[in-house]
Amino acid sequence: MVQELVNAFSVVPQGERFVATPPAWFGPRLFGGTLIGQAVAAAASTDVGDRRIHSLHAYFLRAGEAAQPISFEVTPIREGRSLVQARVEAWQDERHLLTMMCSFANDGEGYEYTLGRPALDDPPSDPPPAMWPGYALQLGPTEPEPDGSRRSTSRAWLRVASRLPDDPGLHAAILGFYSDLTYTGGRPLDLDSPVDGLISLDHSVWFHRPARADEWVLFDVHSLINTGGRGVLRGTMHTQDGTVVASMAQEMIIRPVA
Repeated sequence: MVQELVNAFSVVPQGERFVATPPAWFGPRLFGGTLIGQAVAAAASTDVGDRRIHSLHAYFLRAGEAAQPISFEVTPIREGRSLVQARVEAWQDERHLLTMMCSFANDGEGYEYTLGRPALDDPPSDPPPAMWPGYALQLGPTEPEPDGSRRSTSRAWLRVASRLPDDPGLHAAILGFYSDLTYTGGRPLDLDSPVDGLISLDHSVWFHRPARADEWVLFDVHSLINTGGRGVLRGTMHTQDGTVVASMAQEMIIRPVA
């Protein structure tokens, strides 16, 4: 199954595009995190030199189908001395699924500051059997504050089940995949219902530091607001020692669950 994960986030050149086939781990509908991860893999497969992806901003345009090939068109926008920007468009047959801007950069010298991770126990050394080619150990939300809000609406330890190749683009793609594992964290007043009624609109990720997807990452999510039938959530990814390696923000449609 881990090889299946590697294959899922390994794009193949086909003419002027790249092609990848999403797995069906989450059912017949295409999971948004898979689409984000494959778009990152496509962009990283172009001529970006030794730069690494540091940000992406994407819009989900249409729903897609799992286990069906997706083609990615990567258009260079600008190449500077330290930054490279590109646009990625994702298509399934004639359906336009995603448009994404992304940027690659070299790391430079500067101030170092990290928000510490929440005070939680480390993941178990002997986790339960993997439900996909990795582990997602859900910890649940924090308790409500006096005003009814929650500091965290979804918390999970995430890790691929076994060692991956030393390919920074692959690890960034899987972290992009992780960034959509927000469960019902965008709907803090109804966390116990299924994810039905939550439809992603746009998605941003910032990759602050290189990180390995086959080592434990804590994904801490909190909802900022629900209003007008939409919601915005934010999240941070931390290594076991508390270092922030990525952060994300997402807006979604929120429909009441019948």
